[in-house]
Amino acid sequence: MYRRLYCAAAIAAALTVSSGCSDSVAVPATYDSALDAASRGQQTATLSTLEALVNIESGSGDAVGMPQMSDYLAQQLASLGATVTRHKPEDGGAGDNIVGRFEGTGNRSILLMAHMDTVYPRGFLARAPFRIDGNRAYGPGIADDKGGIAVILNALSILRAQDFNGYGTLTVLFNTDEEVGSFGSRTLIQSLAAQHDYVLSHEPAADVAESFGLATSGIAHAEVTVTGRASHAGVAPELGVNALTEAADLILRTQDIDNKDREIRFNWTLASAGSASNAIPDTAKLTADMRYGRNEDLEAMIAMLTERAQQKRLSAAEVSVDVLRGRPAFNASTAGQALAAKAQAIYREVGGSAAVVAERSGGGTDAAYAAMSGKPVLENMGLPGFGYHTNADEYIVIDTIPRRLYLATRLIMDLSRDR
Repeated sequence: MYRRLYCAAAIAAALTVSSGCSDSVAVPATYDSALDAASRGQQTATLSTLEALVNIESGSGDAVGMPQMSDYLAQQLASLGATVTRHKPEDGGAGDNIVGRFEGTGNRSILLMAHMDTVYPRGFLARAPFRIDGNRAYGPGIADDKGGIAVILNALSILRAQDFNGYGTLTVLFNTDEEVGSFGSRTLIQSLAAQHDYVLSHEPAADVAESFGLATSGIAHAEVTVTGRASHAGVAPELGVNALTEAADLILRTQDIDNKDREIRFNWTLASAGSASNAIPDTAKLTADMRYGRNEDLEAMIAMLTERAQQKRLSAAEVSVDVLRGRPAFNASTAGQALAAKAQAIYREVGGSAAVVAERSGGGTDAAYAAMSGKPVLENMGLPGFGYHTNADEYIVIDTIPRRLYLATRLIMDLSRDR
C-alpha cells in the first residue's frame, strides 16, 4: 500500500472531485436511518474482527501465518453464506487466495477486494500487540489492510442481518501478496474484475482526509548486468574491462530519463560490483525503480534505457537490461470518477467528510490490475488510519468504523439497484 500527500483544499472539501482540488460533482443520495443504526451497532464486532486479524501474523510470504489467515478468512466467508474457493498463488507463494461468492436475486455483480498480507516480519506482533488507546486501535497491518478486510466482513454481516440480496453476484477476493506486487494473484484479480460490473477496493484511507483516490503510479524495476573482464588492479589494470566503471557511466547517462513534469520517475536504487579491493571487477549489477503515470510511457522508458545501455564508455563491456513489470498505472475512468462521487455523497449522509483526490500517488495498488478490465473501480474503501509502511505505531480511527460500514453497505445496495 502507498502513502499519499493531500492538498489542504482536498482535505477540507467534503464534496470535491479534485483535479488540483477544485471541480465539484454533486450526487443526490438518501439517508438510511436503519442502516446507520445497524452500522453503529456493528462497531464492537468490527473491533473484535480487527483484533482476530491482527493476532494472525501474515507478513508477505510467511509460511505459517499466511495459511492461517487463508483458513480464517475462508471460514468467515463460509459462515456468512458464501461459496468459497481457494486459489494457489501463481508464483508459488504462501497461503491461498480466497474467493467467496454470494448469489442474489438481482442483475448487478460487484467485486470487493482486500489483501491479507502485511509488511511486518514474524515476531513484530510481540513488540506491537493489538491495543486500543482512546479513539485509536493499534496493531501491525491494522490499517493496511486488515481494516479493509474487517469492513468487508462486517458489511456482509449487516447485509445478511437485513436480508439484503438484491445483487446478482457479490464476490469477495482476499489475496495473499499485494505488498510484494501481487504476482501470484494479479491474473485472478483481472479475471474476477472482468466478470463484474463494479470493483470496490478496500485499501485504507488517510486518517485525516478519509479520501478516495483516482490515480496511482505504474511500477517496474530494471535489472542491469554489466560484464567486463577481471585483472589485477595494481599490476595490470589495463588488461581488464572495469564493469564498475561502465555501470557508473550508465548511471550518469540515464539521468534524463526521470521527468517529474510528465509523471515519469526513474531512479537507480541498488548497485553492487567486485569481490576484492585489488581486482578490476568483471561484473556489476544495478537496479532502477521505474514509476509512470500513463501505461504507454513505460515502453518509452524501456526504449531509452536500452539505447543508453548500448552507448558504452568501454566498448568491450557487455550490458544487458531486464525489466520486471509490476502494477500498471491506475487512472480512474469517467465511470470510476462517478462512482467516487457517489461514495462521497453517501459518506456525507452520516457526517463523513471525504475528498476525491486526482493527484497521483507514487505507489500502486491492486486497483490498477482491476481497472485493466475497463470496469469502474473505487479505491480506499477501507478504514482511515496512519503509520503503515513506517516504524510508527500503525492505527485505525475507531469512530470512523460506523460511517465506513454505512458507506460499504449503502454502496452495495445502491449499485445493486442501479441507483
